[in-house]
Amino acid sequence: MPVDQIRTPMRLTLLGTGSALPSPTRLQTGAVLQHAESTLLVDCGSGITHRLAQSAIDYRTVDTVLLTHTHLDHVADLPTLAKARLLDGHDTFTVVGPPGTQDVCDALFAIDDLAGRLSLSVRELTAGTDPFTIDDLDIERASTDHSKPGYAYRFNERLTIAGDTAPTEPVCSLADGSEVLVHECAYPDGTESPGHSTPTALGKLLADIDVNHILLTHLFPETEPHADELANTVSEYTDATVSMATDHTSVTLD
Repeated sequence: MPVDQIRTPMRLTLLGTGSALPSPTRLQTGAVLQHAESTLLVDCGSGITHRLAQSAIDYRTVDTVLLTHTHLDHVADLPTLAKARLLDGHDTFTVVGPPGTQDVCDALFAIDDLAGRLSLSVRELTAGTDPFTIDDLDIERASTDHSKPGYAYRFNERLTIAGDTAPTEPVCSLADGSEVLVHECAYPDGTESPGHSTPTALGKLLADIDVNHILLTHLFPETEPHADELANTVSEYTDATVSMATDHTSVTLD
Protein backbone atom coordinates (compact mmCIF):
# COMPACT_ATOMS: atom_id res chain seq x y z
CA MET A 1 0.00 0.00 0.00
CA PRO A 2 1.36 3.49 -0.82
CA VAL A 3 2.72 5.35 2.18
CA ASP A 4 0.32 8.26 1.72
CA GLN A 5 -2.67 5.92 2.08
CA ILE A 6 -1.30 4.53 5.34
CA ARG A 7 -0.77 7.97 6.85
CA THR A 8 -3.92 9.71 5.62
CA PRO A 9 -6.69 9.55 8.24
CA MET A 10 -9.94 7.93 7.21
CA ARG A 11 -13.16 8.93 8.95
CA LEU A 12 -16.26 6.74 8.95
CA THR A 13 -19.64 8.06 10.06
CA LEU A 14 -22.62 5.72 10.25
CA LEU A 15 -25.62 7.81 9.29
CA GLY A 16 -28.23 5.06 9.45
CA THR A 17 -28.00 1.75 11.31
CA GLY A 18 -31.56 0.48 11.09
CA SER A 19 -33.59 -1.64 8.71
CA ALA A 20 -36.50 -1.36 6.30
CA LEU A 21 -38.88 -1.07 9.27
CA PRO A 22 -39.37 2.36 10.86
CA SER A 23 -37.56 3.10 14.09
CA PRO A 24 -37.63 6.23 16.26
CA THR A 25 -33.85 6.07 16.73
CA ARG A 26 -32.37 4.40 13.63
CA LEU A 27 -32.66 5.48 10.01
CA GLN A 28 -32.23 3.15 7.08
CA THR A 29 -28.73 2.24 5.94
CA GLY A 30 -26.07 4.78 5.02
CA ALA A 31 -22.43 5.42 5.90
CA VAL A 32 -20.09 8.15 4.76
CA LEU A 33 -16.35 7.67 4.32
CA GLN A 34 -14.05 10.70 4.25
CA HIS A 35 -10.48 10.18 3.10
CA ALA A 36 -8.12 12.86 1.79
CA GLU A 37 -10.16 14.72 -0.85
CA SER A 38 -12.81 11.98 -1.17
CA THR A 39 -16.25 11.85 0.42
CA LEU A 40 -17.94 8.58 -0.47
CA LEU A 41 -21.42 7.55 0.63
CA VAL A 42 -22.00 3.82 1.02
CA ASP A 43 -25.72 3.10 0.63
CA CYS A 44 -28.42 5.74 0.74
CA GLY A 45 -31.58 4.62 2.51
CA SER A 46 -34.51 6.79 3.48
CA GLY A 47 -33.55 9.90 5.46
CA ILE A 48 -29.81 9.74 4.78
CA THR A 49 -29.70 13.10 2.98
CA HIS A 50 -31.06 14.87 6.06
CA ARG A 51 -28.78 12.84 8.32
CA LEU A 52 -25.81 14.22 6.38
CA ALA A 53 -26.91 17.71 7.42
CA GLN A 54 -27.33 16.59 11.03
CA SER A 55 -23.80 15.20 10.94
CA ALA A 56 -22.38 18.49 9.62
CA ILE A 57 -21.27 16.78 6.41
CA ASP A 58 -21.87 18.97 3.35
CA TYR A 59 -24.20 17.02 1.07
CA ARG A 60 -22.82 19.00 -1.87
CA THR A 61 -19.52 17.16 -1.49
CA VAL A 62 -21.23 13.78 -1.90
CA ASP A 63 -21.32 13.18 -5.63
CA THR A 64 -20.75 9.40 -5.56
CA VAL A 65 -22.73 6.63 -3.86
CA LEU A 66 -21.52 3.05 -3.65
CA LEU A 67 -24.26 0.46 -3.12
CA THR A 68 -23.82 -2.81 -1.27
CA HIS A 69 -27.06 -4.02 -2.89
CA THR A 70 -30.26 -2.55 -4.30
CA HIS A 71 -32.98 -3.17 -1.70
CA LEU A 72 -35.11 -0.09 -1.14
CA ASP A 73 -33.80 0.60 2.37
CA HIS A 74 -30.35 1.04 0.83
CA VAL A 75 -31.30 3.17 -2.20
CA ALA A 76 -34.48 5.13 -1.36
CA ASP A 77 -32.76 8.50 -0.82
CA LEU A 78 -30.69 8.47 -4.02
CA PRO A 79 -33.06 10.84 -5.88
CA THR A 80 -33.45 13.01 -2.76
CA LEU A 81 -29.70 13.53 -2.49
CA ALA A 82 -29.25 14.03 -6.22
CA LYS A 83 -32.07 16.59 -6.42
CA ALA A 84 -30.76 18.52 -3.41
CA ARG A 85 -27.40 18.79 -5.13
CA LEU A 86 -29.06 19.77 -8.41
CA LEU A 87 -31.08 22.55 -6.77
CA ASP A 88 -27.82 23.88 -5.35
CA GLY A 89 -26.10 23.95 -8.74
CA HIS A 90 -24.37 20.57 -8.75
CA ASP A 91 -25.66 18.48 -11.63
CA THR A 92 -23.18 15.57 -11.59
CA PHE A 93 -24.02 12.37 -9.74
CA THR A 94 -22.51 8.89 -9.82
CA VAL A 95 -23.91 5.60 -8.54
CA VAL A 96 -21.74 2.48 -8.38
CA GLY A 97 -23.14 -0.89 -7.42
CA PRO A 98 -23.71 -4.58 -8.09
CA PRO A 99 -25.67 -6.10 -10.97
CA GLY A 100 -29.15 -4.58 -11.00
CA THR A 101 -27.98 -1.05 -10.17
CA GLN A 102 -28.80 0.34 -13.62
CA ASP A 103 -32.42 -0.87 -13.52
CA VAL A 104 -32.92 0.58 -10.04
CA CYS A 105 -31.46 3.93 -11.07
CA ASP A 106 -33.62 4.01 -14.21
CA ALA A 107 -36.68 3.74 -11.97
CA LEU A 108 -35.58 6.08 -9.19
CA PHE A 109 -34.24 8.87 -11.38
CA ALA A 110 -37.39 8.95 -13.48
CA ILE A 111 -38.87 10.87 -10.53
CA ASP A 112 -39.06 14.60 -11.37
CA ASP A 113 -37.31 13.72 -14.66
CA LEU A 114 -34.04 13.73 -12.75
CA ALA A 115 -32.36 11.49 -15.32
CA GLY A 116 -32.94 14.20 -17.93
CA ARG A 117 -31.77 17.03 -15.70
CA LEU A 118 -28.66 15.42 -14.20
CA SER A 119 -25.33 14.42 -15.59
CA LEU A 120 -25.91 10.96 -14.17
CA SER A 121 -23.31 8.19 -14.34
CA VAL A 122 -24.23 4.64 -13.33
CA ARG A 123 -21.38 2.16 -12.98
CA GLU A 124 -22.60 -1.39 -12.63
CA LEU A 125 -19.86 -3.67 -11.33
CA THR A 126 -19.29 -6.83 -13.29
CA ALA A 127 -19.97 -10.15 -11.62
CA GLY A 128 -17.01 -11.44 -9.66
CA THR A 129 -14.67 -9.95 -7.10
CA ASP A 130 -12.20 -7.89 -9.14
CA PRO A 131 -10.92 -4.84 -7.23
CA PHE A 132 -11.69 -1.33 -8.46
CA THR A 133 -11.11 2.30 -7.48
CA ILE A 134 -13.21 5.33 -6.65
CA ASP A 135 -11.16 8.52 -6.44
CA ASP A 136 -8.24 7.76 -4.10
CA LEU A 137 -9.85 4.66 -2.61
CA ASP A 138 -8.68 1.19 -3.59
CA ILE A 139 -11.64 -1.13 -3.09
CA GLU A 140 -11.70 -4.91 -2.79
CA ARG A 141 -14.96 -6.84 -2.68
CA ALA A 142 -16.56 -10.14 -1.77
CA SER A 143 -20.02 -11.40 -2.67
CA THR A 144 -22.58 -11.37 0.13
CA ASP A 145 -25.24 -13.95 0.97
CA HIS A 146 -28.49 -12.03 0.74
CA SER A 147 -31.73 -12.11 -1.24
CA LYS A 148 -30.29 -9.76 -3.88
CA PRO A 149 -26.82 -9.72 -5.44
CA GLY A 150 -24.46 -7.60 -3.40
CA TYR A 151 -20.93 -7.01 -2.18
CA ALA A 152 -19.00 -6.34 0.96
CA TYR A 153 -16.25 -3.76 0.36
CA ARG A 154 -12.80 -3.21 1.82
CA PHE A 155 -11.32 0.28 1.48
CA ASN A 156 -7.56 0.84 1.26
CA GLU A 157 -7.09 -2.40 3.21
CA ARG A 158 -8.22 -0.64 6.41
CA LEU A 159 -12.00 -0.57 6.58
CA THR A 160 -14.52 -3.25 5.60
CA ILE A 161 -18.26 -2.63 5.23
CA ALA A 162 -20.24 -5.81 4.80
CA GLY A 163 -23.75 -4.67 3.89
CA ASP A 164 -26.65 -7.08 4.37
CA THR A 165 -25.53 -10.70 4.53
CA ALA A 166 -25.65 -13.95 6.37
CA PRO A 167 -22.24 -14.69 7.91
CA THR A 168 -19.93 -16.02 5.20
CA GLU A 169 -16.28 -17.04 5.06
CA PRO A 170 -15.53 -14.85 1.98
CA VAL A 171 -16.85 -11.70 3.68
CA CYS A 172 -15.00 -12.40 6.93
CA SER A 173 -11.81 -13.24 5.02
CA LEU A 174 -12.13 -9.93 3.15
CA ALA A 175 -12.09 -8.18 6.53
CA ASP A 176 -9.01 -10.03 7.82
CA GLY A 177 -6.39 -7.42 8.72
CA SER A 178 -8.82 -4.49 8.68
CA GLU A 179 -8.79 -1.92 11.42
CA VAL A 180 -12.59 -1.69 11.42
CA LEU A 181 -15.33 -4.06 10.23
CA VAL A 182 -18.92 -2.88 9.93
CA HIS A 183 -21.10 -5.99 9.85
CA GLU A 184 -24.81 -6.45 10.27
CA CYS A 185 -26.23 -8.46 13.17
CA ALA A 186 -29.92 -8.11 12.57
CA TYR A 187 -31.42 -10.67 14.92
CA PRO A 188 -30.72 -12.53 18.20
CA ASP A 189 -29.71 -16.17 18.28
CA GLY A 190 -32.57 -18.57 17.66
CA THR A 191 -34.17 -16.37 15.01
CA GLU A 192 -34.69 -17.69 11.50
CA SER A 193 -32.92 -15.04 9.45
CA PRO A 194 -32.11 -16.05 5.85
CA GLY A 195 -29.77 -13.48 4.35
CA HIS A 196 -29.06 -11.86 7.71
CA SER A 197 -26.71 -12.50 10.65
CA THR A 198 -27.19 -13.71 14.20
CA PRO A 199 -24.42 -13.23 16.77
CA THR A 200 -23.16 -16.77 17.41
CA ALA A 201 -23.01 -17.65 13.71
CA LEU A 202 -21.15 -14.42 13.01
CA GLY A 203 -18.83 -14.76 15.99
CA LYS A 204 -17.73 -18.25 15.00
CA LEU A 205 -16.65 -17.06 11.55
CA LEU A 206 -14.83 -14.06 13.04
CA ALA A 207 -12.92 -16.14 15.61
CA ASP A 208 -9.73 -16.38 13.53
CA ILE A 209 -10.06 -13.02 11.78
CA ASP A 210 -7.67 -10.21 12.71
CA VAL A 211 -9.77 -7.05 13.16
CA ASN A 212 -9.34 -4.30 15.74
CA HIS A 213 -12.92 -3.07 16.02
CA ILE A 214 -16.22 -4.62 14.94
CA LEU A 215 -19.26 -2.36 14.63
CA LEU A 216 -22.57 -4.21 14.55
CA THR A 217 -25.44 -2.62 12.66
CA HIS A 218 -28.72 -3.08 10.72
CA LEU A 219 -30.94 -3.70 13.74
CA PHE A 220 -34.64 -4.35 13.30
CA PRO A 221 -36.89 -2.61 15.86
CA GLU A 222 -37.68 -5.87 17.66
CA THR A 223 -33.93 -6.50 18.01
CA GLU A 224 -33.23 -3.20 19.80
CA PRO A 225 -33.83 -4.61 23.32
CA HIS A 226 -31.22 -7.29 22.61
CA ALA A 227 -28.50 -4.93 21.32
CA ASP A 228 -26.07 -5.42 24.23
CA GLU A 229 -26.67 -9.16 24.19
CA LEU A 230 -25.74 -9.35 20.50
CA ALA A 231 -22.48 -7.44 21.00
CA ASN A 232 -21.56 -9.49 24.07
CA THR A 233 -22.15 -12.76 22.23
CA VAL A 234 -19.97 -11.80 19.25
CA SER A 235 -17.23 -10.62 21.63
CA GLU A 236 -17.03 -14.12 23.15
CA TYR A 237 -15.43 -15.35 19.91
CA THR A 238 -12.98 -12.57 19.09
CA ASP A 239 -10.32 -10.38 20.70
CA ALA A 240 -11.61 -7.39 18.74
CA THR A 241 -13.54 -4.61 20.42
CA VAL A 242 -17.20 -5.25 19.56
CA SER A 243 -19.68 -2.36 19.68
CA MET A 244 -23.31 -1.97 18.72
CA ALA A 245 -23.34 1.02 16.39
CA THR A 246 -26.00 3.72 16.54
CA ASP A 247 -26.82 6.51 14.11
CA HIS A 248 -24.03 9.11 14.17
CA THR A 249 -21.42 6.61 15.41
CA SER A 250 -18.11 7.87 14.02
CA VAL A 251 -14.62 6.45 14.07
CA THR A 252 -11.34 7.80 12.74
CA LEU A 253 -8.74 5.42 11.36
CA ASP A 254 -5.36 7.10 11.84
